[in-house]
Amino acid sequence: MQIFNSGFFWFVEGALVVLMLLAVRAWAVDRSIRTTWWKWLALVVWMLFAGFTFAFIGTSLGENEPTAAFRGGLLFGVVLILSGVGLWRLWLMRTRSDEMENVAES
Repeated sequence: MQIFNSGFFWFVEGALVVLMLLAVRAWAVDRSIRTTWWKWLALVVWMLFAGFTFAFIGTSLGENEPTAAFRGGLLFGVVLILSGVGLWRLWLMRTRSDEMENVAES
């Protein structure tokens, strides 16, 4: 797989990650979701874990270890889904000051 050794592949992947982060920012602004540095950090850590999960599965299959790919994919996949749900709830979480502002506006 020569394409993974080329700089073009990594350039395209980096551009797609930046576009995704810009889309998340636009989504949060549209919905008036307050984003803090720790929410962004949690998102980046989750994205790295998702990349690790897919890399583990792909590497295991490439090494002709389908059992390891299945077991690792199952384990890491469940953790990835559960942490994704937790991250989703974290991003949509409102602080007490946000709730108090909404009550004051009503």
